[in-house]
Amino acid sequence: MTEFLKKNYEGIMKQENGIANTIRSVLKEERYALDDKRLVVLLGAGDSYAVADFGRWAFLSVFKNAIAISATELPYLKLDEGCLVIGITASGRSLATIAALEMAKEEGAATIVLTDNPEGSANETADRIWLTKSGVDTYNISPTAPTTCAMAYLLKIAEMVHAIPRSRLHNDAYRLTQNGPDILKWAKNVGPMIAGQIRIDKPLYFVSEGPNYIAAQLGMMKFNEHSLVKGIAAFREEFQHHWNLSIIDDDQAIFITDSPTTEKDSMYLDVMTKTLHMQTYHLHAPDELHLESALGQSIANTIALQMAMYHYVKTINPQKERFKLPHAEAFKIY
Repeated sequence: MTEFLKKNYEGIMKQENGIANTIRSVLKEERYALDDKRLVVLLGAGDSYAVADFGRWAFLSVFKNAIAISATELPYLKLDEGCLVIGITASGRSLATIAALEMAKEEGAATIVLTDNPEGSANETADRIWLTKSGVDTYNISPTAPTTCAMAYLLKIAEMVHAIPRSRLHNDAYRLTQNGPDILKWAKNVGPMIAGQIRIDKPLYFVSEGPNYIAAQLGMMKFNEHSLVKGIAAFREEFQHHWNLSIIDDDQAIFITDSPTTEKDSMYLDVMTKTLHMQTYHLHAPDELHLESALGQSIANTIALQMAMYHYVKTINPQKERFKLPHAEAFKIY
């Protein structure tokens, strides 16, 4: 196995402690950044765009008006001092996110950068820095721990804004500081199971909705980054309206749901497997992880998909040393 794959695996395993360390590091006063803001705009690129979407769900769940956009979409918004723009960049070097933060400041909005890199150049463009604690030592691999740590940071901020003891958010923020080993143990078990069902000659659909759609997006990104199978993220409702028309027998999917699962979930799964004849894996965080909200569960499900990606790549191409360099360098993003 190559050093590249070893680093990817290490990045996944860093989540055992990185998520807990990140949540514990969030200062109580950070919740006040959202006070008196009529609109919170979260933005990023790649994995960080999915994190922005997670933040949208987290803040909406505590009655904060929030939207998530791609970093280059900011010019389409009207901003002023009543807005807060949160730019998310794990490495702190995303050119599009840095440009968006600079533009937001020019328009009078308050700005925050959510990053894993204390020395990233994006830090110079924001009024405030939210720093995650993933523990990784490189950002030149498939992003793993920095991504879920950023999700955990936003969940903790939302929980502090909510400030209701024993709520689902409160419980999940606490559980994520305690059960990192249990989440990784579960992910190490289901990851190879998912990987073992994936065929290289078929597209791979990630079907979900709500906060767990972030897990679907990130699962798609992880598999696409390694150029071995074509990943497609699909909203649950849109899949049954449009995507299903292109399905042929033995196409494959990962169906990601909240826990506990419902009768509606079972019916949907039956259609995928028995009517569309898809090879479908049903992914949902188990009860023993004690995660009550879809937000907390989506973090665990994301880790399971990261582990599935690692095992799939290790099986199909154990000599992989890097991403597709001509493709990675086609657009200047850093």
